[in-house]
Amino acid sequence: GARRSVIGDSPQLLTHYYDDARTMYEVFRRGFSISENGPCLGFRKPKQPYQWLSYKEVAERAEALGSGLLQQGCKPSTKQFIGVFAQNRPEWIISELACYTYSMVVVPLYDTLGPGAIRYIVNTADISTVICDKPEKARILLDHVERKETPGLSSIILMDPFEKELTERGRCCGVRIQTMQEVEDCGRESRHVPV
Repeated sequence: GARRSVIGDSPQLLTHYYDDARTMYEVFRRGFSISENGPCLGFRKPKQPYQWLSYKEVAERAEALGSGLLQQGCKPSTKQFIGVFAQNRPEWIISELACYTYSMVVVPLYDTLGPGAIRYIVNTADISTVICDKPEKARILLDHVERKETPGLSSIILMDPFEKELTERGRCCGVRIQTMQEVEDCGRESRHVPV
């Protein structure tokens, strides 16, 4: 009993608590509804007050990003894995929600177990697209591609600005490098209905 939730009043394990929130996408939509488009994601710079994105803003960006991924050949399927290689920030959650909106699977990438961890995760999950925060992380990913250690990686989407040399380096080894804003803009032009 010590390891059971207080909301579970029977020996049956819970599959969901609310009937309208059985998937992570539905959980987000429920939050949107009951908050009446309240604040969803907060962020701040050091010694500054929090700024908030509303549920509507987050939903719009997630749909745009997800639609952009579909425009680039990703499939709205639980067999489609999208890597996210970034620190915690609003764009991480927006990327995650973009995946949930189109039934794709988000796969967090991390290098705390050493440089081989990235290679292992990308190959094991057969990841072709990675969304990352900083150009340094894109360079780590390109190092693996150039050494032919992650042959399936073909697209890197960056949250932060980057230099043209990174785009050229990617082109030389067959990896398309784009900004997250570019992918969202593409998705806004060709919006897909959530799947």
